[in-house]
Amino acid sequence: MNHKKDNQRWASLERRNRVEIVAGLRAAGLSYGQIARTLGISLAQVEKALGEANALRGQGLTKREVADEIGVPYGSLGRILGRSRRHGVTVRQDAALAGLSDMHGMQVDVLALFMSTSLSSAYDLADDLIAAGRVHPLDSVQRGRAWVVPKRDTAARYLGWRPSDWKPKLMYANHYRAVAQARIMLVGPDPDKWVSERILRRRAEISANESKTRQLEFSTGRKPRRDRPHVHDGRFLGAVDGRHGWWALEVELTAKTERAHMDIALAGAVRSALHSEHEPIIGLLYLCRSARVLDTVSAAYKRLPAELRTDRLLWAIGDFDDEWTTFLAARNQAKTSRKSLHIKEAS
Repeated sequence: MNHKKDNQRWASLERRNRVEIVAGLRAAGLSYGQIARTLGISLAQVEKALGEANALRGQGLTKREVADEIGVPYGSLGRILGRSRRHGVTVRQDAALAGLSDMHGMQVDVLALFMSTSLSSAYDLADDLIAAGRVHPLDSVQRGRAWVVPKRDTAARYLGWRPSDWKPKLMYANHYRAVAQARIMLVGPDPDKWVSERILRRRAEISANESKTRQLEFSTGRKPRRDRPHVHDGRFLGAVDGRHGWWALEVELTAKTERAHMDIALAGAVRSALHSEHEPIIGLLYLCRSARVLDTVSAAYKRLPAELRTDRLLWAIGDFDDEWTTFLAARNQAKTSRKSLHIKEAS
């Protein structure tokens, strides 16, 4: 009997039917490693037949979680996933680009929190988007992690208009970081529960052009201007102090050097919330950094004209850093609980 010819025939048959064979072994409960050893093929060939690892990554699982799911050592995962350039985008990349475009950009550690993934996975995600030409190379602006910023054409596809090319300036970088953190705390990545400053500014520009006022200089908390439309740092659909609805958000990291500037900014924020034509705003939330800023904003609220201190608009104020610390602690506790449950179920 010619065993060599038989082996060749079976090898040929295995190659032609590899996808079905691999799928059958996986359905029978074998891990990627067990399938590879049984058939004498590589882990990459197993993934090519199944596509399970890349699908799990596309759903937002970390590399370590993917490795646990498919049954391979964490260090072997790089050979399975690969780093090939994509012509399209995965669901995960699409969600990241939508959030990045909405928020102008994010630092890598903030992006990781936004996507509910690990820091290393966020760097991998950024690398893939850079390789695909959808975001700029990572840009270090201030202390901390580098920024991931979409290119102009990328942002245009997600925003629905062509914005100017944006780069975080040093003097405003901490503010944009804090606003992205606030969004993560308040509503997370859900696009239906958040209206960004970028969109609010676009609305104001369109309104000014339609009314032929050409007031293209707007008032913000960072640059308060009297008698100019105020642009909130964002608006969100959520609950504050048990009151659910649309809230306007202002993030105040430093105290205004002049009392008049704080008064202008706060009055503008209140008027903008009261006169909102798109979202039915029920309240205004200020998140402040440091007791001094809290005191400055609270004092300005007490000086508001009577017509602006109305029951039509709820008022809330909180310490940004305290809220962020509490949020991270709760998030980490929930993550630990999920891990414990997974271990208990697996044992």
